[in-house]
Amino acid sequence: MTRKEFVSLAPEEYGALEFRPARDWMLIGARDGEGENLMTASWGGFGFAWGRPIALCLIRPERYTHDLVLHEGRLSLSFLPKEYREAMRICGTVSGREGNKSFRAGLHCARKEEIPYPEEADTVLLCRVLYAEGMKREGFCDASLLPHFYAEGGLHTLLLCSVEEVLVKREE
Repeated sequence: MTRKEFVSLAPEEYGALEFRPARDWMLIGARDGEGENLMTASWGGFGFAWGRPIALCLIRPERYTHDLVLHEGRLSLSFLPKEYREAMRICGTVSGREGNKSFRAGLHCARKEEIPYPEEADTVLLCRVLYAEGMKREGFCDASLLPHFYAEGGLHTLLLCSVEEVLVKREE
């Protein structure tokens, strides 16, 4: 009988982890009244909980998108081709409080079930928030993260979201 051995892989080598936050930014889309707001994020992941596929994302409470997502309970996570990196940078540095930043970034928003997402995306996850919890300093088992990531600004809110539908562009 052949014995199977564990093989150690870096997370980026494991095929199920296609989203690599440091490299592949995403846009979090949320309703803003009759309009939309797109926020660039680079922290998140995917998994399985409560009998369904979930997406995990983190949003600081001072971000305009934070309250929009919590109020609506619905959001999109969109992944765009590399040629839209500058548009994503704009969505990450300009506040939605100052007007329609998707227009300023040259992106065009579509909607499905009132959830906005950029038409330029090649993959979109339409999600519903299942759980939201504000991080607490005393919850950090590795306190060395605090001065590096939280010297300024509030601690993130952790959102666990049900992935309800995935939209993928395909060649016709």
